[in-house]
Amino acid sequence: MRRPLLAVPLAATLSAVLVTALTSTAAPADAESSAVAAPVSLGAPLNDVTLVGGAVATTPDGVPTVYGVTVGQPVRLSAADARTGEILLTTPLPGANSATGVVALESGDVYVSTNPNGRLYRLPWGADAVEDLGQVAAGQTFGWDIVEGPDGRIYGVTFPGARLYAYDPDTGAFHDYGAVAADTQQARTVASYGGKLYVGTMTRAHLVEVDPATGAKREIALPPASDPGNELTSVFDVNVVGDRIYVRIGTDIKYAPLYELDPATGTWGASLDTVAGLELPAAGPDGELYVMRSNTLTAWDPATGAAAPTSLRYEGRVYNYRGVGWVDLGDPEWPGLTLTGFFWRGELWRYNPATGRGEVVPTAVPGEPIEILSLEAATGGGVWAGGFLNGFAHVDAETGASRFRRFAQTEQIYDDGENVWIGGYPDARGYRYDPDAPLNDPDYAPGPPGTPVNPVKLWDFKQHTQNPQDRIFAMLPVGDLVVAATGPKGSTFGGSVAVADRTTGQTRFLDDLSPDRALTSLAASSDGRTLYAGTWVYGGTGSPEPVQSEGTVLAFDPASGEVSWQVSPVPGAPSYVATTFDAAGRLWTLAGSALVELDPATGATMRTVQLGAPLPPGRKTWPHQAGIVEPVPGADALYVSAGQRLHRVYGATGAAEDLGTFGYSPFTVVDGGDLAMASGAELFRWTPPAPDAAPPAVTAGIGYVDGDWRPYLELTADDGAGIGVHEIAYRLDGGPWTTYSEPVRLRPGRHTVEIRAVDRAGNATTVTEHLVARPVFGG
Repeated sequence: MRRPLLAVPLAATLSAVLVTALTSTAAPADAESSAVAAPVSLGAPLNDVTLVGGAVATTPDGVPTVYGVTVGQPVRLSAADARTGEILLTTPLPGANSATGVVALESGDVYVSTNPNGRLYRLPWGADAVEDLGQVAAGQTFGWDIVEGPDGRIYGVTFPGARLYAYDPDTGAFHDYGAVAADTQQARTVASYGGKLYVGTMTRAHLVEVDPATGAKREIALPPASDPGNELTSVFDVNVVGDRIYVRIGTDIKYAPLYELDPATGTWGASLDTVAGLELPAAGPDGELYVMRSNTLTAWDPATGAAAPTSLRYEGRVYNYRGVGWVDLGDPEWPGLTLTGFFWRGELWRYNPATGRGEVVPTAVPGEPIEILSLEAATGGGVWAGGFLNGFAHVDAETGASRFRRFAQTEQIYDDGENVWIGGYPDARGYRYDPDAPLNDPDYAPGPPGTPVNPVKLWDFKQHTQNPQDRIFAMLPVGDLVVAATGPKGSTFGGSVAVADRTTGQTRFLDDLSPDRALTSLAASSDGRTLYAGTWVYGGTGSPEPVQSEGTVLAFDPASGEVSWQVSPVPGAPSYVATTFDAAGRLWTLAGSALVELDPATGATMRTVQLGAPLPPGRKTWPHQAGIVEPVPGADALYVSAGQRLHRVYGATGAAEDLGTFGYSPFTVVDGGDLAMASGAELFRWTPPAPDAAPPAVTAGIGYVDGDWRPYLELTADDGAGIGVHEIAYRLDGGPWTTYSEPVRLRPGRHTVEIRAVDRAGNATTVTEHLVARPVFGG
């Protein structure tokens, strides 16, 4: 029997595990009893008014009312008195982030369909809180447009199943009519006329007539001028005015042509270009239709084609009204019926055709916290946060104090120490922002006259029609270039790379570097001559099953677009995200829960670190939802989030330290080494456990085996509170280095032993011992 000779701990138990809910401020497990601090809430740094859905009605007690839904966490339904702008009511819609469909009934009840929870809510007349009526249809996350049908039921349409459903207020039951078309995921709009329903879909575009009594469907051919064969063409709005149906069809949801359909004959009539949605009011006193067009409320006569601008204007990129209708204001200065509604920032507008008077007035519609989509450590301290539908802010990472900038949906931010580079949605727009200069954006936040534009737009994929892109997934300044990796628009596949030259102001686009795949991430060689990108197979919003089966990682020259290698290191993996270099110059990418090191020269796989069980594939909107890789300051290590867990992976050994359940995304590392991390609209700061920086202790001695007179070399390494010993190697009397796994028999005499012990974090101890090996007899 051998005496116990070797004690080499191969792992260590962490003193704390980080556990948090997706939308709570839950602290790490055992945080109170351990030295690990709990996450600190920095509040909701992004807050603004963004109205999407709306409706106008005169309530049963005679109050002309404008209803609007404010995007945020939570979504809120607000009601304003159209006469005064006074806010009569504001109430949350728990569980929703946004809402497009709003219908106000003659009874005074108001219905709202929401996303991404796919539910229908009702505000009963006289109530101050909504009722949650339930999920509109199984598996549906977006409840889009809704309408009151000919039978008093509420009809709505959905994503991702392109479903038509009905809700019966008398029974509380939902009925699912199924998909209205087979080649699209988005049923976007619905109208009711003559006992039938008319449903419009996005990419691919269809207009479908449905009989609600039988469920029978009939497709109506779109007008040839709408380019129905274009895979990006969508039906954005369907509205009924009088005995005509008006359908807004195009490739840009902000402004698209409006077409008139005679449902009795099935023939298309007049059309008007560049109309902003989302609804249409009843016809005016002379049969005219009022639409927003080129920032101006415009009276259009379909019979003559005349389009007359009115006195009402609303500046900026987004100028469609949110809810529109005719009301009697009971004011001689606004005689007869006045057209009214909301604009997207909560302003109330009115236009009176009898006097020609128009006005836009502010209201007290409350702003709401905005979901955080992007985070970036800020030069000089703090963190940049970008939000859903709305702008970005600089946040003090200690106090949570923030300065909000009203802007586009901000999906990417990169701070290079001089400028802040911003990726805006839609149309994958790239901007340069000077944080030291005043904000002045004509589209979203106009500054005083004479103020230089800031941010400055560098490119807009709306003009790159041969490869339409919608989202910027990564941005990277490289020398005189700014490079962005993008994802496609609508139901299309394939990404692009925007390469902007800072010296000339010109932008080139590199298409089809990886056919039918979007580019998710970027990294650059030290000389900037080679860029590395991860890709995934998924298309744009509403796209069908992917064309490709595997994602890739590739290396390319940003000057020429030449691809030097392209590989799929994990068989069958559809997605590679978070491609990055670590502090030691190693190139990494993340495929599900597999962290892969690649040879930058060839793309060959150097090693794979499996972080838990393989993750099932699944489409994500943004790459950070699939995983994030961030360097650990001051250590040869990476933070890796995958599968709702956070790991710290040490580069030298590939050892992974599991820091526990992690429901935050996105996150970034800020000054001092803390993590700034988002959960919905809330921002947190967290101090992770310090990385293992202490080398293991090594002991060497001579041992013996019972019944054996010969001496043995015994080596022991102890990593103490660290994460465990990775390897012990020794060199005996100047011989080769050998990995130590069990006691080594020695010849009697003097020996010089060099010992090197490395822990799992890559910390090493090297010692030299001079030992005398003596035989033992008779014992």
